[in-house]
Amino acid sequence: MNARPISGLALICFAAAVVAAEAQSDPHLPLVNGTTIPRDGTYLADRTEFVLDHVADQVRLRFTGSDEVFYLSTEAAPLGVRVLKYDTGAEALRVTGWGGVTLYSPDQPSGIPAEYTDVVHNVDPPPVTAKDAKLFAAGLAKELSARTDFAVGFAADWDELSRSGTARLLACDAMRDATYALEQAVNTAKRNAISDDLHVVHVVEGKSASARVRRGVLTVTIAPKAGPAARPSSLAIARALASAF
Repeated sequence: MNARPISGLALICFAAAVVAAEAQSDPHLPLVNGTTIPRDGTYLADRTEFVLDHVADQVRLRFTGSDEVFYLSTEAAPLGVRVLKYDTGAEALRVTGWGGVTLYSPDQPSGIPAEYTDVVHNVDPPPVTAKDAKLFAAGLAKELSARTDFAVGFAADWDELSRSGTARLLACDAMRDATYALEQAVNTAKRNAISDDLHVVHVVEGKSASARVRRGVLTVTIAPKAGPAARPSSLAIARALASAF
């Protein structure tokens, strides 16, 4: 009996099955299951280390050495590729259908291949208790002054933050992200204007996350009813600063 020739499609399916089997036996290989792409874990792109995990329909990204957690949106691209973006719309990661990850940055616009190295150890930054929210803000202001010479204070409804864990989490994230954005501004042409005119970061609640500067105040809006991603990232705040000064 003559064997039937193997079609190209059959070969592709067989190859995918082999990769899936290897991924299940080798923890350093990416998974094929689309629901877990990109695979949760720690990655290394050149000398940049970061961790990824999933929360609902979003992927969270945190770089080693930073407490900021980025919530990335996902868009489909040709050939089974997924493009993951920051809240500014800038591309953060590109993931192939088999799980290969490429990291993008302003310094590396063509992307850097990232290798899976380990499981997720921790994405969430240290929590802030109800009684420590004001102390947390004061610590950020002190660190910002030491690193940048910016004399900036933080304002919020401290009573509300003491009552609501959700609002406190978002507000502390927003204050931290604003600090990172201001630190980024130190090395730009906007430094002197920001130093002269901006003295308050005011965190308020609203229907959606945003950031704007008006009359010397950077207002950062959080939206507790919209979930843990409802606060602007440092990138979004940096964009607001660049537009205002």
